[in-house]
Amino acid sequence: MKEIFYKIGEVAEMLNIEQHTLRYLEHTLRLKIKRDERSDRLYTEADLETLRLIMKLKNENGLNTTAIRMALGNMEESSETALATQTSTASIDLSELGASIRKIAEQNDELLAQNKNLEQRIMELEQKMAKRDERREEKIDELIKIWRKEQDDRGKSWLSKLTGK
Repeated sequence: MKEIFYKIGEVAEMLNIEQHTLRYLEHTLRLKIKRDERSDRLYTEADLETLRLIMKLKNENGLNTTAIRMALGNMEESSETALATQTSTASIDLSELGASIRKIAEQNDELLAQNKNLEQRIMELEQKMAKRDERREEKIDELIKIWRKEQDDRGKSWLSKLTGK
């Protein structure tokens, strides 16, 4: 049976996404999409299933491309292990996939929490720096006033200093 290939425009229409999004996903997720002699992308049914899974992970689970890449890597490792142990079955165990997705979602949540903590720490440090800058500027202003007073006093004669004029 001859394998059916789809062009990028057809796949974009099937998945209801833009062509540049497909190119972006291919690049960032390091997908291996077959190409013809003109270097046009040729998508197989397996590629379509992978892209559908990617869109599901992105849209329904809210995973970013890094987390999706990790999930795909875990799936490849799982499928390689499954192929080594069961040559008759080429499917991935859904419970393993679910566990991988949960693990990645937990890691994603941890990263988000760390980012929030870092943002808070940065804000605290920026406030401290602003206070230090303010104190430094106050000291500079005070020193300038003292210097100006000394300059004014130097220019006066001893008589004007005594009379205060």
